[in-house]
Amino acid sequence: MNTTSNENILMMFEEINQKLDKSNLQIEKIGLKQPEITDNEKIAKLKSVMEIFHESRSEKLDEIGNAIQKEKRKIEFTPTSMQALIIIFSLLALLVTLSVWINSLRNQISDYSDNDLKYRYIQMLGQVMPEDLATIDTIFYFNRDSKRIKALRKQNRNF
Repeated sequence: MNTTSNENILMMFEEINQKLDKSNLQIEKIGLKQPEITDNEKIAKLKSVMEIFHESRSEKLDEIGNAIQKEKRKIEFTPTSMQALIIIFSLLALLVTLSVWINSLRNQISDYSDNDLKYRYIQMLGQVMPEDLATIDTIFYFNRDSKRIKALRKQNRNF
């Protein structure tokens, strides 16, 4: 894509250069056709100014063309370019890593919340029997009962 646009720019510069050459020829013809102009110094000065202008323009066009030729290597983000694939896969790996980390933090926070609730429930009971511990384990681990956990939270808020 960049190569074709660079070639188009070079073609436009060539056309401009050709138009400048044509305008110089026309100016020379006009200068030769008009016999009433007797001041040869003005014509020579105009020709020299036009030649200097033409040379400066052609030099600038050559510089621009050389700069474009040097700048051909660009990073293109197409589905098949290697740089784009590397960036996409690294971002994907980062996304997967962050989602795993966030999930582990969510589980850890949930465990802390459950442990806090169990501790408060045990403090509320005062003394704990093995049956009470088995009930707590059943509620929180083996058969997680969300309704009973909400009820325990309401009880702890009241006390």
